[in-house]
Amino acid sequence: MGGVSEGDDVLARWSDGLLYLGNVKRVDGVKQCCLVRFEDNSEFWVLRKDIHSFSVGVEEVCCVCDAPPLKEPLINCLKCRHGYHPECHTPSIEPEADSNSWICRQCVFAVATKRGGAIKRGRFARLMQIMKLRLPYQLSSLDWDPQHLTNQQQCYCYCAGPGEWNLKMLQCGSCGQWFHEACTQCLTKPLLYGDRFYEFQCSVCANGPETIQRLPMSWVDLAHLVLYHLSLCCKRKYFDFDHEIMSFANENWDSLLLGSLSDTPRQDRCHNLLNALNSNKDRFVSGKEIKKKKCLFGLQVRAPPPLTSDSSPLITDPPGHLMQYSITLLLGQIAFTQPGGVLGHSSVEKQMIVPQSANQMGWHIAAECCGGHAG
Repeated sequence: MGGVSEGDDVLARWSDGLLYLGNVKRVDGVKQCCLVRFEDNSEFWVLRKDIHSFSVGVEEVCCVCDAPPLKEPLINCLKCRHGYHPECHTPSIEPEADSNSWICRQCVFAVATKRGGAIKRGRFARLMQIMKLRLPYQLSSLDWDPQHLTNQQQCYCYCAGPGEWNLKMLQCGSCGQWFHEACTQCLTKPLLYGDRFYEFQCSVCANGPETIQRLPMSWVDLAHLVLYHLSLCCKRKYFDFDHEIMSFANENWDSLLLGSLSDTPRQDRCHNLLNALNSNKDRFVSGKEIKKKKCLFGLQVRAPPPLTSDSSPLITDPPGHLMQYSITLLLGQIAFTQPGGVLGHSSVEKQMIVPQSANQMGWHIAAECCGGHAG
């Protein structure tokens, strides 16, 4: 894309698939990254590929290849005003596209993506579905680790942004790529951290809308998933069984999509979860084993629950802290509003207690878990 200079206002895409407003403080041309200061004055180095600059007026060079118009004039996005050669945009711009109303991929994703899953209705939802039929990069060019969890290019999803497989991402069972929760349109409920109990196929592989199916879970899987999710949200290892573990499970029972476990009467859930925690010493540690209260439980190793024949590495360090605030930015006639905060390269929400209508996250945690205010 076009050049970025110190002092430029930009949008930076982070590992949750969302865009955040910031200002460029330094540019490293060798490493192809920029030091960006965000609205809370935090600063992070961001790869150049994940930075999207504003355009002052109609551009006279293509923002992808930096070349001037060829035989035909550039097509300029109605919202951001960036110019494109028809063949440089993904997907290619059709000859019959109306240059007065055409909207680029970046602006479509900026409007459509949100926490809990992208929008499913309206013009931008339809445009997003069309954009998602092709990836803006060659999947075969990515260099993956042996477990196919991370790649050296930090290129994931339909948006080509950074990501972390254990932080609300779905892996396509066909191509193996990971996709942000915020960029998918198939979810009925928001993801928990570390929840991979889904059979998912991306729009590219499905050649149409994504497909998704919930995989069966055991009581051990549920206990592990809840503890992992709470440990990332609250940045603690041990949790009280009645007031935190059981409380979270009961309050979010329908959203957990537990299949055959869903019909378990409320009075039986406690026994089954407690038995799972006490009977699987390879996964869980009880407070009484470390001279703490026996009602406390934690994970032996902070790692997501494994799937069958899973070879995922163990994650021993918690992700960084998410700083909560909201930004609203205006491009043309469209307001892009993303509740949340500026993310570090590894980051999670500190607390998840705001109603779904306010932040689209949908999960409820007792206030004492995170030390926050249950508003």
